[in-house]
Amino acid sequence: MTEKTEKTPARRAKPRGTYHHGDLRRAVLDAATALIRERGSEAFTLREAARLVGVDHAAVYRHFEDKRALLAVVAEEGFVAIAGRIRDEMAGLPETSVLERLKALASAYVGFALDNPAHFRVMLGPRLNEDGRFPSLESAIEGAVTLLLDEVRRGRRLGLLRDARTRDMAMTVWTAAHGYASLALLGRIKHGDSVRAAAYLEVVVAPVLAGLQR
Repeated sequence: MTEKTEKTPARRAKPRGTYHHGDLRRAVLDAATALIRERGSEAFTLREAARLVGVDHAAVYRHFEDKRALLAVVAEEGFVAIAGRIRDEMAGLPETSVLERLKALASAYVGFALDNPAHFRVMLGPRLNEDGRFPSLESAIEGAVTLLLDEVRRGRRLGLLRDARTRDMAMTVWTAAHGYASLALLGRIKHGDSVRAAAYLEVVVAPVLAGLQR
């Protein structure tokens, strides 16, 4: 699954006349993502998304049972995409370079958030799968989290990280990256361009990672 960009605001979307099988689902997801980016996940409806792509809202329900089902797909796509970005960032780094790999992981996390704020807010917003309706979403979440857990486990095996609980150390890294991403999206951190954002992130994360070292 390729990462979606979210640069097109909802008002620029053009209604389309007809859809082949599968096209409407994708068009509604893209319209919803644009609306979420502008207003937040609570402030749009399936009816609005249908109107944005030029179809009757009843057609949308053939693809999404309700709004939560649509948001679950947005979140699932986001977790799959962020996992892919993390793998790309860490590709080529030696497995023994645990701290560099964790820095790359944090950078990928923040970069994804800044490039895809709508997906990010849905992914890390209110839980969508409390009732177990969306098992594929849960699998996507687990796949992304496992990447972080595996890096921490490797660091412990190599004797490079503290002899502490793997999940606790992973949560420390996640909290640092997530906090940075959230503050940047709120404008509390003036990140400028992606290069400056990555440079400052390294400054912020460095003492966190140093605290995890043996």
